[in-house]
Amino acid sequence: MSYSIFLVLFFQLFGSLTFAAEAVLLDGAKKEGALVFYTTMDIQNSKPLLDAFNKKYPFIKPDLVRLGGTAMVTRILTEAQAGASKFDVAVGISPSLTPMRERNLIAPYISPEFANLYDDLYDAKGYWSTVYLNTLVLGYNTKVISRNDLPKTYDDLLKPQYKQKFIIDIENHDVFVALSQEWGQEKAINYFKGLAKQEPVFLRGNTNRANFVSVGERSMTFVYAQVIERMKQTGAPVDWIPLEPVAVELNVAMLSAKAAHPNAAKLFIDYLISKDGQEFLKTFRRIGPRKDVKPDPPKLFEGFRRRVVTPDNYKNLREITKLHNDALGIR
Repeated sequence: MSYSIFLVLFFQLFGSLTFAAEAVLLDGAKKEGALVFYTTMDIQNSKPLLDAFNKKYPFIKPDLVRLGGTAMVTRILTEAQAGASKFDVAVGISPSLTPMRERNLIAPYISPEFANLYDDLYDAKGYWSTVYLNTLVLGYNTKVISRNDLPKTYDDLLKPQYKQKFIIDIENHDVFVALSQEWGQEKAINYFKGLAKQEPVFLRGNTNRANFVSVGERSMTFVYAQVIERMKQTGAPVDWIPLEPVAVELNVAMLSAKAAHPNAAKLFIDYLISKDGQEFLKTFRRIGPRKDVKPDPPKLFEGFRRRVVTPDNYKNLREITKLHNDALGIR
């Protein structure tokens, strides 16, 4: 048998098996007829997304529970402790996964859509897959500081001319974790101690920090690139540059180990990371994990080296928080 004939037969068999698996999933989902979705995604995005899924699969009645990050995890853990696990699929930021996986509340699911994702944006064992992500870049006020005068590296931010020019998030640890991976923890701690000596303003919330920069309260901040892009389109005097490696924050989908509707749940995860689902999320300015769905504009996830902060990087969240806060002098 020639190699070309072998390949044809192999892909025919693979296609047949994939089709059969999809048919089993669809049949099971039809029998279940429901889905319970917990998410931290804002209601303006999550509700239309779930409606689009329901339009494609009208035999599934979806139930949406939208909560903040800590509230979602607390609710899931409380329900599990009471023996009443209710969610089928949860979507939240990376740190959400750790306490749930430690209690065996998350089941693996290897979606056929994984083949279309970047390799660093899903778990090979199937415990999580990225639904959307955020890139933490250096946002700046174009009227206060010219592009030529911007720092070119993280270390440049420690130079005297950038003293009292910067805003730092008091709750987001992704840059700290990414630089700890890149440099080692000791160097990252010393770097953040250096940032503290630059007398930054501490402020939570990406939009808040971006707004402070846009009005010139401080000239620079680490911020989600898409937040700055949205503000640019409204005429705000802001722009951004990537400092490498760019820290990437993930929002991941997780399958409940005790899902009441496991087939519908898997079908929903497939949809979330499918081309259709990702094209839909793109309309909300989300950056997705698929190689064939570029963000708008593509530079939001192209042209720079990245460090993805995965759920596994947050196994010791309490320790990470302490090291981060101690380095910055936050009490």
